[in-house]
Amino acid sequence: MRIALVMAGGGGSRLWPASTPERPKQFMALRDDRRQSLLAAAVDRAAAVAGADCTFLVTTAGLAAAVRAAAPQLAPEQVIEEPCPRSTAPCVALSLVHIVERLRARGWSERQIDETALMVLPSDHHIGDEARFADLLARACDCAAETRDVVVLGVTPTRPETGYGYIERDGVPQSSQCDTACASLSLYSAVRFVEKPNLARAREFLASGRFLWNAGVCITPIGRLLAEYQRHAPALWQAFAPVISALREGEAELARARTAAAYASIQPASIDVAILEQLADLRVAASDVAWTDLGSWAAIREALPRDADGFAVHAENGAAVHVVDGHDGLVWTDGADVAIVGLDGIAVISSGGRILVCPLERAQEVRAAAEAAARHAAVRPRPKPDET
Repeated sequence: MRIALVMAGGGGSRLWPASTPERPKQFMALRDDRRQSLLAAAVDRAAAVAGADCTFLVTTAGLAAAVRAAAPQLAPEQVIEEPCPRSTAPCVALSLVHIVERLRARGWSERQIDETALMVLPSDHHIGDEARFADLLARACDCAAETRDVVVLGVTPTRPETGYGYIERDGVPQSSQCDTACASLSLYSAVRFVEKPNLARAREFLASGRFLWNAGVCITPIGRLLAEYQRHAPALWQAFAPVISALREGEAELARARTAAAYASIQPASIDVAILEQLADLRVAASDVAWTDLGSWAAIREALPRDADGFAVHAENGAAVHVVDGHDGLVWTDGADVAIVGLDGIAVISSGGRILVCPLERAQEVRAAAEAAARHAAVRPRPKPDET
């Protein structure tokens, strides 16, 4: 058996204005007809490996209704709600608490729960070959279940990307005759994590051949991850003890109240820092699968089809886009007509009545614009209702 946990609570502020706190990037669709959001695609990928009944989503309370609507194949209780964002370590810990109790309620034995491989997956990434990626996940699950190792996925870099995290691997592939389930994976010992290097370091990483993009995917037996939380993040894990008690008593409202109290006391932390970087035996599976975390408008352009001049266009609701003497750019519009004349390497984004224009090479700086827009919206006086 396999269990999938899809994390769907991120904000995606670097894709403003199409991604907002009320409707973050996991609800965006790369196809113009909006038939499938990134979140829906992520759930489909997870269910292809674990099955719909064993796929869970975790998100913030404010997004829960939209998340459930995007994944109608999942039962309401398969969507786990955080009171507010606290990064990935608390998010996964809370999800573990709920998943274990749900499996117990289904009649799973403690041994079954302990040995079952759990996949922790992002909801807002783009995968070029879905079938190949699903096969990679399945093989990594089998490997982790057999060895009880923690396995993370790394993608072979194709450029010196400064917007991604990296995993340094050692130089010796691990291929054991005994680990039959692992034999088909390109496994290495993980040496360290490096978060978003500058351009010079990213070029060094690419030239070394020892660094992989961090795909944000973790696979390990449930029992192993539970033990690592208790070993490396005991205060965080202890904060959820009252929640566990309430769930076992069948007191859903009490569990919700105790979760809110726990979140008021815990500090934000990523699972990479809190757990994964602490492991001496962490392994990374290297892959060249087509992947991007869609963390900037430059990454969106890379994921979209481009014309002969290198322009990518995403136009919804019948919007017209005209590019005259322009190259290597991006237009994203949810309805407004857009015309560009004589500009290269530019992003023009029109969404929700907001417009962003920037060079693609500065796409990583969009978060600052999003924060400024949010501050302005917070202080802008609301128009008075028409009294006539």
